[in-house]
Amino acid sequence: MLNRRVLTSVVVALAATITTLSFAQHRGTVTPTAGAKAGATQGTFTTYDAIPWKPLNPKQPGLQMFVVSGNPNEGSSEIVQKFPAGWDSGWHWHTAAYEGVVVQGKWTHTFKGAPPETGGPGSTYSQPARQVHDDKCEEGAECIIVAYFHGKRNFMPVNMKAQ
Repeated sequence: MLNRRVLTSVVVALAATITTLSFAQHRGTVTPTAGAKAGATQGTFTTYDAIPWKPLNPKQPGLQMFVVSGNPNEGSSEIVQKFPAGWDSGWHWHTAAYEGVVVQGKWTHTFKGAPPETGGPGSTYSQPARQVHDDKCEEGAECIIVAYFHGKRNFMPVNMKAQ
């Protein structure tokens, strides 16, 4: 189990990524990859309330995302995701593996055949490609998750009643 110092370091590292390269991309200053490779000398800072959230899935209103780096429709990417309190994904899988860090709220991640695991800010999880799982933002507050997908981000629903 990770100790508090390691979890704090992970959250600080993600925050640093978000406040420098990612917001620069959307404000037209530099792109994350080009800025990093070119040795950008000017950083940017954007407050949480200025994040340009986009719908995560038009079929599920209320789900929002902000692309930090990459393109989730084409390959690997880092994204910040916002979920309403009480939201449940249902059983599903992704073709790409990913890691997640809870930034806000209480998040429950359940691997098929295992008990649910719930954690708050600083909690981390990894999800192997093609493994069936369920995610839920618990009641009480919306959830903010930072996720890094190792390939195209997709959502493949699973009918658990048919299995």
